[in-house]
Order: sequence, then C-alpha cells, then structure tokens
Amino acid sequence: MTSNTQNFDATVKNILADIKNESNLTPSQILQTAMNLLMIAERNLHLKTASANKANGFFDRELGTTLGNIKLKVPRDRNGHFRPSILPTPYQRDFQERAQILQSLLENSYSPNSIKRTLHHLGLHYNPKELEQLKEEYLTLYRQWQSRQLPQDVIALFIDVYHSEACINNKVRKSALYVIIGVDFSGQKDLFGLYLYEGHETKGFWLQTLNQLIERGVKRPLIVVSDDFSGLKESIASLFPNAFHQLCFIHMQRNVRRNMGTEDAKSFNQSLGQIRLMDDPEICKTKFSELCQTYQKSYPSFVRALLEDTEHYFAFKHFPFDVQRHFYTTNIVESVNSILETLRLKMGGFFPSENSLCMNVFLTIRSLHQRRWIKGMPLVKGRLYHLRQLFIQKYMEEPKT
Repeated sequence: MTSNTQNFDATVKNILADIKNESNLTPSQILQTAMNLLMIAERNLHLKTASANKANGFFDRELGTTLGNIKLKVPRDRNGHFRPSILPTPYQRDFQERAQILQSLLENSYSPNSIKRTLHHLGLHYNPKELEQLKEEYLTLYRQWQSRQLPQDVIALFIDVYHSEACINNKVRKSALYVIIGVDFSGQKDLFGLYLYEGHETKGFWLQTLNQLIERGVKRPLIVVSDDFSGLKESIASLFPNAFHQLCFIHMQRNVRRNMGTEDAKSFNQSLGQIRLMDDPEICKTKFSELCQTYQKSYPSFVRALLEDTEHYFAFKHFPFDVQRHFYTTNIVESVNSILETLRLKMGGFFPSENSLCMNVFLTIRSLHQRRWIKGMPLVKGRLYHLRQLFIQKYMEEPKT
C-alpha cells in the first residue's frame, strides 16, 4: 500500500467518523461528506501523475449552498498546483449546477452516458478509470453507512421485500432485496439495512440477517412488522422473544382474495375491516376466530393457517388507537418499493448491477429523509409516553435512547 493510499484511507476514515453513529443525516451533511470524498479522490488522481509530488494536508473552507453552509476540508499538494475541479472559485455562481455531478454519480445507476453528459456540461473531464475511482469513493460511503451503529431500543422494525431483476455476474437474475426500516424512540424513521438474496428465504437467512442488526446495536424492538416470510416468525421468537410480532394485515387481505372465491373474499374482508377497528385486542381475536370458522369447511387449509397466526395479526391492537394505523402493515416499506419500481422501468427493466440496486435504495431513503421523513411521525411523537410505558411492560425498564 502506497503512502498516498494510506493517507487517503486515514482521511476518509476521519471524514466519516463524525457521521458514523448518526442515523438521520441532514441533506447538508450528505453533500458535505460527498464533496469531501470527491476532492480526496481528485487529489489521489492528481498525485498519480506526478510521483515526486506529495499530499500536504488540508485547509478549511466554508461554502454557502441552498442547503445552508457546509464545512469542507480542501486537500492540498506539496507543489501547490492542485485544486479540486468540483470546488467553485470565489467568482463562480453556478455551484448548484456544478454539484449535479454528485447526483449523476449516485442517482443514475452509474450510467456512463449520463455521467459523461453531466461532466461535459460542467466542464469537468475524467477518463473512465478516474470515474471508476470516484464511484468507488461513493460506494465507500454507502458501505460505511450500511454498517453504522444503530439504536439499542426501537419502537418498530418493518421488514418487507422488493423483487426485481439485476445484472449479477454478467447475467440478469431475479433477486429479492429485503428492506428493513426502523422507528426509534424519538419517532424518526430510518433505513436500517438492505439484504440482497437469491432464492427462497429460510430460517438460516433470517437468523443471519437479524443477528447483523444485533451486532450493529439493535437489541430490543417493541414490535416487528413483516409479511409471513418463511422462517422469520421462528427467528424473531428466538432473537427478540419479548417483542410483539405483527404480520401485515394488508397482506392477509390480499391472501384472502387469492385463496377464496370472489364473493367469499369480498365478504370476509369487509368483516375483517370492521374487526380491525374494534378497541379490545381480545375481542378482535375472538371475532376473527368466529369469522374464520364460518369459512372453515370451504377453505380448510387456508383458514387453519389464518387461525394459527391470530396473535400475530392483532399484535398492533396493544398500541394506542390513534397510532395503530402505523403498525398493522408494512406499507411504510412498500412506498419505497414503488419508487424503486419506477426507477427499474426507467432503466429498461432491470438494475445494471447489485451495487446499483442497493445504492438506489440507499438514495431513495436519503431523498425521503430530506423531503418526507425529516419531521418524523407526528402521531407517534405525540404518543411516546404511552409507547415507553408499553416498552416497560415488555422489558421491565425504560428504553435507552
């Protein structure tokens, strides 16, 4: 490893240190980190063309943007000839336009033509090898984010899957991307993890996935909301035995339409909707059992499966009534999936790489943070005291925040 590479690795580590433990980055923090990484990458490329030249530390600069002022560490070289191309001069007024390079590198699935068009428009010139190095720095940021520390105690974990096609090992394959979103005890949503998997999920897969969350800090969720994935119920019972486990109510209604005749499904779901609005969880479960038994002779296997999961379908009823709508379905994840589906179609039907698929999820969540999630969940915030009391009933102590 060269001294320049060592210097780069150490500097990247320092730049990312301040955000490593943050679960809610602001847009200005994202832009600040991205620019610092890009400038370091540029200096590395510059030094490779002059072996006698060396890195010479950094100087601080504050840059005004529409997102607010950001603090930059501008890299220097010993000869004093290096100046990052992305950094505007004091006389430039086109920084927001110039910063489009960040969007092209990140949001366009690494499309070479898109990046070249943006670079040409901005007057920035990188060869293909240099572009690959710049993209790798952004992947470094993504990997650091993917392994960051998570809160120990959380209100909820939402788990759902996005099915897509991605080019893996030069072959377009069907892939399942499991997306986990968490809600902490300040009422903030965040993406906790992305897990790409080929084939059908198993208990072993879920044990490995949930253990990764545990290694990153998650110990005590109040509730886990998911679809009925194979092996997941057993894994949650093993690793989070005190947590409520809610199976998605909306998915159950879809399964009813798939497994029952049209008229029976319509009648069943209408009754199900009325049961969902009842106050007492025990009454809900009793009414649900009675409803299922009405259809048991016509659909014995399906109804038996529903009855076995009665407790999981009504776990959300233990929560305050005005926030129950947040915890009976995985729709919070499905809204992300719908955005990804739009991106996939724009790319011609599949993501060009595994990195592209994961990075687009990462950027979609970052965008949601900036536009929709920044204020958290108002209803949940208004019920934090009650949710804390429910947590104490489960774990016999206050949640740690």
